[in-house]
Amino acid sequence: MFVSAGYVLKENIQNMYRIYSIAKYELLADMRDSKLGVFWNFANPIIQVMTYWFVFGYVFNRKDVDGIPYLIWMLGGMVVWFFISPCITDGCNAVFKKISVITKMKFPVSILPMTIVLEKLFDHLCLFAIVVVIFATQGYFPDIYWLGLLYYLLCTIVFAVSLSLTTSVLNMLARDTRKLILACMRLLLYLTPILWDIERIGHGRVARIIMCNPIYYIVQGYRDCFFYHRGFMEYSWSMACFWAITLVLFFVGSYMMYKFKTRFIDMI
Repeated sequence: MFVSAGYVLKENIQNMYRIYSIAKYELLADMRDSKLGVFWNFANPIIQVMTYWFVFGYVFNRKDVDGIPYLIWMLGGMVVWFFISPCITDGCNAVFKKISVITKMKFPVSILPMTIVLEKLFDHLCLFAIVVVIFATQGYFPDIYWLGLLYYLLCTIVFAVSLSLTTSVLNMLARDTRKLILACMRLLLYLTPILWDIERIGHGRVARIIMCNPIYYIVQGYRDCFFYHRGFMEYSWSMACFWAITLVLFFVGSYMMYKFKTRFIDMI
């Protein structure tokens, strides 16, 4: 298993420029398909955020969270959700999407999940720029604690790639995998404290189980940097669970990618 992990790491490091080139090509190709181009990279997440705010903040009249306006508090979590969600759902389809290339030439298949994440990173930075402006209008300005966002961004990338290594192979073995992932992501949006505060359920067993969710660790980390001025060592339990789950996913995904790297053609 360590051999396979080393193989995947080496293949990704040696093909960094290829990863960048593929991600850039996919991003520009997507923009060329629409007349408004990059506008949709900003518009789509904003429309969704306003929809969630209208339903949860206005219709259900959600109050401020820890003195933070609900819309601002929600944005602090949604900004990373709109990054990690497409990374996971599209990452699941990373190998199948490029099967025509894989069948025609020798290709480093294990780099494909990383190309998806790098492509979605552009969308994340676009939305992040908008969020920073909105926060500034409400008195939340960048400070030293925002540097912690670099750590949580790294966590997001590592987790998304590790999970996609596994799911992209499973999707080749069974096409229902992507549909299952899509359904799970819809469920996770509401089970993870993104639209609601975890304090609403207290500090019991259910809360501790939710805190084991890797996505919760990242979302809460972003909010800690934005609003609460906490370091990334504040939640040792969530941190330990996050890295344990992420490392298991990486090793399992690397093993599966290494084992099936020459068999993808037979799975078509």
